Amino acid sequence: MTEVFRDLHPELQPYATWLYRVAEYYGLGPKVTSTYRSYATQARLYNRYLSGESPYPAAPPGRSLHNRGLAFDMVVKEQEWLGNVWENIGGRWGGRFRDPVHFDVGL
Repeated sequence: MTEVFRDLHPELQPYATWLYRVAEYYGLGPKVTSTYRSYATQARLYNRYLSGESPYPAAPPGRSLHNRGLAFDMVVKEQEWLGNVWENIGGRWGGRFRDPVHFDVGL
């Protein structure tokens, strides 16, 4: 399980792993869909968003916390509940900003 978060900033890894395990424990079926993203990957996602091909917002390359390993995307059955858990431990959940799969450090 830890492997999926290996590209995140080392200080974020234990918190992301903890959240994943909470989701597992409550039977939410967590699936991590993105962690660190290169600038090229971020540019592709940003262009897809701008063209209307993606329902999820994407920041321009260099402005995403994914580019610094400080964000991850995770899909679960109870997205809002898990987002509230994340916010209660000091993180920022993207569902408050139209991106329910997004979790970051809240910079």
